[in-house]
Amino acid sequence: MTALWLAAVALLVLALLFVVPPLLRASAARPLAQGDTVRRLHADQLARIEKDFESHALSAQDRAQAIDELQRQVLDEASPSAPRTGLASRPWMGWGVAGILSVGLPATALLLYLQVGNPMAAASQMLAAERSGSHEGEGVEVESMIGRLAARLRTQPDDVEGWIVLARSYEYLQRYDDAVVAYQKAMALAPNQPQLLADYADALASARDGDLGGPAQAAIDAALAIDPDHPKALALAGMAAFKRGDLPQARQRWEHVLALLPPDSEAARKIGANLAELGATKQPAAPRVVEAARQRVAGTVSVAAALREKTSPQDTVFVLARSAATGRMPVAVLRLQVKDLPARFVLDDSLAMSPEFPISRFDAVTIEVRVTRSGQAASQPGDLTGSVADVPLGQDAVTLEADKVIR
Repeated sequence: MTALWLAAVALLVLALLFVVPPLLRASAARPLAQGDTVRRLHADQLARIEKDFESHALSAQDRAQAIDELQRQVLDEASPSAPRTGLASRPWMGWGVAGILSVGLPATALLLYLQVGNPMAAASQMLAAERSGSHEGEGVEVESMIGRLAARLRTQPDDVEGWIVLARSYEYLQRYDDAVVAYQKAMALAPNQPQLLADYADALASARDGDLGGPAQAAIDAALAIDPDHPKALALAGMAAFKRGDLPQARQRWEHVLALLPPDSEAARKIGANLAELGATKQPAAPRVVEAARQRVAGTVSVAAALREKTSPQDTVFVLARSAATGRMPVAVLRLQVKDLPARFVLDDSLAMSPEFPISRFDAVTIEVRVTRSGQAASQPGDLTGSVADVPLGQDAVTLEADKVIR
């Protein structure tokens, strides 16, 4: 922003250099003799008459008449009673005009900018600049500029381009929640625009720690329904598929967008890197997932409806896996609170009580839930409990319920 003002001042100084010095020179110059001026003008006009006559633009009669009129004009202007005009006769006028221009021109330019200036254009230029080599105070200037744009849009809410620039400005500042709101305003004014839908999905994912599901996925799908070849929507669709584990769909989307991009572009290189990573993980991914699923027990845990009144939201919930081989010592423990219920649980080796007895070492376990107000590991009278026995490892749909009171 500082560079913008410096450039404006430089242009004003340059303009004044073209205007003021000639005025000062005119006021300081010694006036030409009026007779010399009249003779010079007479000679020029007489030469023009002769040229027109030679080119047959004037007849002999018109030529004679023009010469007579010119001579009368020269006599009148050369008369001592003729008024003398110009800066030479009034030297103070040159200095006055120069002073007025020196002060008035910058003031008028500033007032005109404040009245009709467009901060949105400056915001666009700022966003297009390289982020590297940032200067001290730049962040404050950008914040101020974006604040002016936001204030302008409150009085001109139908400016779709303004909302788009504001949304991208917020993204530049990593204010993704504000960017989402601005994109929503723009989409309300310009619906069914695939670029807007893709930008909105991207901002929404950034605001939700990379989550491309839900409304972000809906926006991506809407963009591709309008334009199946939209590059950004295809790239986001590939990433969304990758995150949810649909590797074939991710590959299809990324190969599609790669065919649309210039081969030497930065976007093409990024998509190529995604495909390379996908190719490296595609084969081993499924076996690892299956193997991990076989070494854990998962399901849902809740409190029986008849006993909910005996609990409070802050009560501690233990979900345990036990084996006959270890006696009462759990082989895995997960800690929750009543306010989290009903909840999905997963018991695996990361929750083992002892590295010597991970849950993956056993073929089947007993799953138990205990709800306690004391928060202590040892069971006490009044605690709620429930269990499911002989659950084989790999079971993913265990229903565990605290339906008994310990006496």
